[in-house]
Amino acid sequence: MSVQVSINEDRRLRVLKCLTEMSNHMLNEDVLLRAVISTGRDTDHDLMRDDLAFLEKRSCVRIERLPSSGGELWKVVLTDAGQRVAQGEQVVSGVGRRLTS
Repeated sequence: MSVQVSINEDRRLRVLKCLTEMSNHMLNEDVLLRAVISTGRDTDHDLMRDDLAFLEKRSCVRIERLPSSGGELWKVVLTDAGQRVAQGEQVVSGVGRRLTS
């Protein structure tokens, strides 16, 4: 496995872990982006959207696309499957299996 693949998988797992930390398991994409960056994972708006679309296709998150003045704002909701992946109870290809910090 390449280093870049490992980085991508770890970043996607961090997205899920950040959502599990919220009592309602929901964040908008801007707050989620800042939360992931604060954990030391390098990402940006476009990469975050790519990760969120990846996770949505695998039923780990649900995305509600809301109109905003700048286009769209994504509200991201953790699914039951996403919670199981974040807790290490389920494996999804392309999402990390371990998280050290």
